[in-house]
This record gives sequence, structure tokens and C-alpha cells, in this order.
Amino acid sequence: MSAPYPWLAAPWQRLLATRTRPAQALLLAGPRGVGKGALARAWSQALLCEAPQPDGAPCGQCPACHWFETDTHPDFRLLTLQEKTGKEGETRMATAIEVEQARDAVDFVQLSTYRAGFRVVLVDPADSLNLAAANALLKVLEEPPLNTVFVLVSDQPRRLLPTIRSRCTRLDIGLPPADQAAQWLAGQGVDDAATLLALSGGTPLDAQRWAEGSELDERRGVLESLAQPGQLDPVALGERWKAISPQTWHNVAYKWLGDLLAVRLQGSVQFNRDFADALARLGRKADLAKLLALAKVQANEGRTLAHPLNRALQLEAWLIQYRHVFD
Repeated sequence: MSAPYPWLAAPWQRLLATRTRPAQALLLAGPRGVGKGALARAWSQALLCEAPQPDGAPCGQCPACHWFETDTHPDFRLLTLQEKTGKEGETRMATAIEVEQARDAVDFVQLSTYRAGFRVVLVDPADSLNLAAANALLKVLEEPPLNTVFVLVSDQPRRLLPTIRSRCTRLDIGLPPADQAAQWLAGQGVDDAATLLALSGGTPLDAQRWAEGSELDERRGVLESLAQPGQLDPVALGERWKAISPQTWHNVAYKWLGDLLAVRLQGSVQFNRDFADALARLGRKADLAKLLALAKVQANEGRTLAHPLNRALQLEAWLIQYRHVFD
């Protein structure tokens, strides 16, 4: 079994070299969209495989590999965000890994292994552990039971408790070289890989998601309006854009403001290269203090995306503030 993605070949080999004596707590850290989760799952399978290849990679054929691939391995536990049902019967994704999940994992690692090999707990995304859940896990991270391996995956490792970070062996996964990422995207049938890589900050899996989803068309519609601030109708656009997912809106608006700031400060467009001319024109007109204030508002919005706010009113207020940047 090779690395999940070509740019992960080096960290994959580093992990395989430790298979006989793995770190009992491993933290895979790096930007979103570089394949950390896939690498963590591959490493978990390698640890549980009962007939590993000479280099330590999983065979993909033994009973343990079949159980793992069907999510039924008795010595594997995944802690991740779960769907929750609200009071009105609506289903949504939880915003945190709850303490009950962590306690269940703690109970799990106290049991004897079913297959007399390793026991693996994968926590992804680890930075979504709430405080109580993190403290519950900390107790077993301090003294993990024999043959137990914790694998934590994090886009934002600084959000983890310092005591958790200090007990983990950290492996940083960086951005792949742009040419390698573009070549891989082309092999996946993605057109205009360079533009999408710029939009995604160089992360190939995010670039692929942009190419495959409807968000790319939504992004273009939003940016075409933002490129003409004098013609914005905050009320009408707030009502229209409330249907856009909060995460998509946040990503689009935040990167647009980042590019405006870069141009205003004599830098170059980083994300929205297909709108470089409009950004250059607007950047020269922007009031720096107002632009910085709006960028701060947008950054703070990233912490409240899942809150049940009135999206139309929130967007209307944002658009009014955005229009004043160019007064």
C-alpha cells in the first residue's frame, strides 16, 4: 500500500519506519486539505494489519484489513464530529467532540484487545474536542495502556490543550509543491488547477472540492457583486446570499478581504487571481482602517459559523460596512 497521496510519500515512510515501536500518541498537524485524515487512517490500518508488507504497510488482504475498511475492526475507535438532532427534529453536525465520546474511548482502551495486537484511537479533528472531552482524554494520554496508540489530526494544533500537545509526538504535514499538486489535480480531471490552487491556498484537496462542488459558481456570483461596491443593495443581497452555506461565505469573503489588504499594502493578489484587475482597482480606493476593521469582523465570524444567527441581517450589516470601506 502506497501513501494516500503522492505528496505524502515522505511522511508515510517515516511512519512505517516506526511501525514496530510507534509513538503512543501521534499528532498529525498541518493545513486543511493536505490529506492528514487519509494519512491517519492509513497509519491506523498499518498498525492493525496482521500480515504487513516488508516495509510495514498494510497488506489490504488479511481479516484485520477487511474489518478496518468496513469500519468494523474491534480494536479501532474513531472520535469525530457526529450528527445531532435538534428540538425541531432538524439534523445538523455537532460543533465539538463531546465528553461522552471521550469517556467512551477511555473505557474502550481499558479493555483487552480482541486480536492481541495494537489498539488504535483516531481523533479527527482533534481541535474540535471540547474542554471536558480533552481533559477526559488527557488522563489516558498521560499513561496510555499497553499497545494502545492515539492518533490526533489537527488543522489548528494551537487550539489543543498544551498538556495534550506535550504528550504527543508531532509530525507536521506541509503544503505540497505547487507543480506536484497541479499535476495531481490534472490527473483527477480538474481544469484550471493553478487558479483553484491559489483560491485554496495551495491545498490540493480543497482545490478539488472547489472544482467538484457548486460553491465555485456561488463564489463567482458573490465576487462579481463585491467587485462593484457602489452598486451593492445590502438588503437584496443579504436575502439572496443567506442560502449560501456559512462556511462557503466565510471562506470567500475572508480571502477577498485578504487580497484587498494585500493590494492596499502594495502586495499582490494571492487567492482570487481571476479577479486581479478588480482587486487592483478597489485596493487603491479602500480606506485601510475600515478595511482592517472589516477583516477583523470576518475573522471573528469564523468562530460562530454554526450559531443560529439571522443570516440575512448578518449579511446585510456586513455589506453596509463593506460599502463604507470605499466611501
